[in-house]
Amino acid sequence: YRGDAGEVGGDLAGAAGLALLASHIARDLQRRKQGYGRGGRMKIEPEEPRILSGVRHGATLGTPLAVLIENADHLKAWATRMAIAPLSAESDEAARGKEVSLPRPGHADLAGAIKFGHRDLRNSLERASARETAMRVALGAVARRLLDELDVRVGSFVTSIGPARARDVLQLDPALRLLADEDAEALSLRADASEIRCLDPESDAALCSAVDEARKRRDTVGGTFEVRATGVPPGLGSYGQHDLKLDGVLAQALACVHAIKAVELGDGWRGGERFGSEVHDPIDRQGGGLSRPTNHAGGLEGGITNGEPLVVRASMKPIATVPAALGSIDLRTGAPDAAHVERSDTCAVPAAAVVGEAMVALALADALLVKLGGDSMAELHAALRLAWRRARLLEGHVFLCGLPGAGKSTLAPLLAERLGIGHADVDAEICAAANSTVAEIFAREGEEGFRAREAAAVRALSLGPRKVIALGGGALSTRAVRLRVRKTGHLLWLSLPTSICAARVAQGGAARPLLGDDQAGRLDELSRAREPLYARLADARVDAQLAQHQVAELAAASVRFLEAERAWA
Repeated sequence: YRGDAGEVGGDLAGAAGLALLASHIARDLQRRKQGYGRGGRMKIEPEEPRILSGVRHGATLGTPLAVLIENADHLKAWATRMAIAPLSAESDEAARGKEVSLPRPGHADLAGAIKFGHRDLRNSLERASARETAMRVALGAVARRLLDELDVRVGSFVTSIGPARARDVLQLDPALRLLADEDAEALSLRADASEIRCLDPESDAALCSAVDEARKRRDTVGGTFEVRATGVPPGLGSYGQHDLKLDGVLAQALACVHAIKAVELGDGWRGGERFGSEVHDPIDRQGGGLSRPTNHAGGLEGGITNGEPLVVRASMKPIATVPAALGSIDLRTGAPDAAHVERSDTCAVPAAAVVGEAMVALALADALLVKLGGDSMAELHAALRLAWRRARLLEGHVFLCGLPGAGKSTLAPLLAERLGIGHADVDAEICAAANSTVAEIFAREGEEGFRAREAAAVRALSLGPRKVIALGGGALSTRAVRLRVRKTGHLLWLSLPTSICAARVAQGGAARPLLGDDQAGRLDELSRAREPLYARLADARVDAQLAQHQVAELAAASVRFLEAERAWA
């Protein structure tokens, strides 16, 4: 897996069979353009990526993928000034471009000229421009697609601008806290609703005011942002070699972004101010697995992910192009003068956070592919399933999935009896809590409301004593449910032809909101939509056409094998 970033082009290779469209890349490129304090360049660049190779009919081929982003401003104004071919001796200054000889303090102008021997600072300042991060975001968007298929989500938000700090709403709002633990991208999209990309509406005005103050002073201002990743499996990175420690990889990935001057992992600097008992995260047991009541480590211990959300933060200095130019020295004459001024932003912290997402996504995708191996998405899914299974070091829950009518609710108590543990039915838990039937909840709250209740029920059950837990047929369509299942137990898929499912559903007589009047036809549709998901996630497939006691025996044998395999590993 490689990412090569250039001003207008990049190249990346990954697994075959990943759904990828130019619109997936364009979305993040547009997000990079947003943010209070951005300059005029953002209004003139359409950011229309073109995929040149590596994709056929909307899916990756596994071969290198090439992306091109044409800079509209370059074509309009700079094609001759920055031409590859030599200009004639008679070319005027308009064609060649005025020589830049006044370096900007804080920029790569002067350092680049010294390193490469340039007399015209234009040679260094153009390549050192943060415009280059457009391609990092483009390739990061491809990495994000890969991570998303593996249920790893990456997101960011701004935490301060200049002296103004946003409130830590993750500690104040339980709904945001859940997203921070289970779906970082959804959290990030919440931040996108703010023009400064802050999660706290009450802090927006203060952060924007810091930008306004800098603009009023003809100055620039920096700030800080946080990048999170959720659903990251344990075991990425290594303590065995310094350059494979994921801490270092992530620090380098963020520190190499323009104007980033500090990076912290987890509690970072704050950890150096406290006692060890206040910094290290206790190891507890809840339900089917190990748990951490805190995440001061930011999901990393010994250079390896530990299964908790990944948390990294970065500090961006003010942009070096200060409109009220600082003092400099003219390299042609040696005389003091005001530094060169290019078109720039007052504040680019919101955009830098999006770039930070891209860099974290690229680093995580690389680490995942090293961990999982595989040349296709099917191979990656199989390896991911095994990676999560190996991360379950203790006996866990047993989750049952399958189509409506597959017999999950019937099997749960039979299997629990054979395993000597309790059992629960998620639909029954939801109905008891709501004092309503499934049909009534669907009618009142729609499928979205029901899925939220379902995720909450699975979350609560996963934290309780070890059980056999019967999931609803569509429960695994929710990312939070998939994460809880992967972390806390084995998943058995009760496989049954849709014709038998339809007959059982009709015989049962209970209202099934998603099936409607044409139950057989709808079950066929659900089979096509859901069974690939069951196949991708399930640790074992159980033939549910047998007699109930035979299905229970077969399921119990599958669980015992999985537990033995876990112990051997």
